[in-house]
Amino acid sequence: MTVPGKNTQPLSVLSKLSYGFGGVGTEIIFTVLGAYSSLFLVQVAQMPPLFATSIIFGSRVVDVFCNFVLGPLIDRTNTRWGKTKPWIVVSGLFTIVANLLIFYVPDVGTEGKLAWYIVMYSLMMLAMSGFAISYRTLVMFMSNESAERDSVILYRAVLGLGGVVGGVAMHGQILASYKRSEFDPCTNNTNSSVDGSSLEMTKAGYMISAATVCCLYLLCLLAMVLGTTERKDISSTSGGQHDQPVLKTVKTVLTFRPNVYFLLAYFFIQVPLSIGHGTMALYVQYSLDLKDQIENLILAFMASSALSMPVIALVVSKFGKRFSFICFQLAAIPLYLGFQFLPSGNLAVFAVAIGCGFTTSTQYFIPWAIISDIIEDCYLRTEERLDTAFVAVLLSTNSLGITIGLIAATIGLKIGGYQMGSCTQPDSVGSTLRILLSAFPSVMTFIAVIFLWMYPITEERQKEIDNAVRERCCLLGKEFELKTYDR
Repeated sequence: MTVPGKNTQPLSVLSKLSYGFGGVGTEIIFTVLGAYSSLFLVQVAQMPPLFATSIIFGSRVVDVFCNFVLGPLIDRTNTRWGKTKPWIVVSGLFTIVANLLIFYVPDVGTEGKLAWYIVMYSLMMLAMSGFAISYRTLVMFMSNESAERDSVILYRAVLGLGGVVGGVAMHGQILASYKRSEFDPCTNNTNSSVDGSSLEMTKAGYMISAATVCCLYLLCLLAMVLGTTERKDISSTSGGQHDQPVLKTVKTVLTFRPNVYFLLAYFFIQVPLSIGHGTMALYVQYSLDLKDQIENLILAFMASSALSMPVIALVVSKFGKRFSFICFQLAAIPLYLGFQFLPSGNLAVFAVAIGCGFTTSTQYFIPWAIISDIIEDCYLRTEERLDTAFVAVLLSTNSLGITIGLIAATIGLKIGGYQMGSCTQPDSVGSTLRILLSAFPSVMTFIAVIFLWMYPITEERQKEIDNAVRERCCLLGKEFELKTYDR
């Protein structure tokens, strides 16, 4: 039996690798959906831009509310496999099915497809919410040492980004091969619509890619479930008072001062990232006239993100989480502005994309290391462990940021005069995409930096939290030993 509060041996490399691999499949699906949703819905499923907005918005609203509902349910789960493992398995299997159905285009007319994709995207968000909350909360239940948890999060970030690079490369190459396997009328520089034969080949490419990604997802899920252990002596203390109303728990999380500044900063960072994911492919095609480089550019962006992670970890270890996060966000602003001034056909966009990959990869590691500090700080101040609640609220903020970003991108296409199914677009579309990728993200990132500067958990405060948690763990261990002796 593990003694509550006692420091155990450091987590094994195998355990960290298994946990890291568990998130690879989800990151691939999330990235593909973010980068290709608008493109797929408008060009392949032949949905009007405003209908595509409704689909994306509806699914994200479901996602936001699902996080608040599923968090307490996961917290109240108590099985022989722990709190999180059952949810990870069930929601993971549902994600596989939903991912396949999302990239299927039913022949039911525009209104029928609208209903189909609203349902499918909502089910996908429900499944991914259940997985994300339980999977990310599992970190807090693997060890009570902050350094160990940060190490696990780093493994997850590195493996997740590395897997995403491979997954995006595979997805892009499959699509590229199917696009080029048939005659493309758009190569004649006319404004004709995409022909049915070419469209059917593209649909087949999306389905084959989705099936391949699902197979990878299943392998990653098995590795994580079999290779990690949830410490029940930690998870059993999570959730505070189980008879406490959900709204009171959410209020505690949303009004905890360090979390307020952190969530605001996270939101203003996530919105421009979401805009970039949703419009980058269209920007390359219509603003820069580099349609053949879309897959290569996305791959360069993701490769930069993966390769930069060890550097980011080194910077964080030297200068701390808060200061490092601020510096990386300030560095992103001139890169965003670069999208406005790149001339058409200029391959310098690869340099800008690689730089953005470096700065945005911090979002995979630093925020999730910060939230563990906030959870421990709240535990010390309120006597309650609210791990699942904090993770659920952060994921809801993430979903809200993605929603705002994707809605802005899709509405921007409508305002810019995007013509569905047309091989060429008016110049206003290219100009709109430049603004969406430059001015808007720059302003929002600067606002995020202001909130990060106000974030109160400095390196000094973090050390105080770590010491206080260790002292409490020792006391809990002694109390447990006394109770056992009395028996």
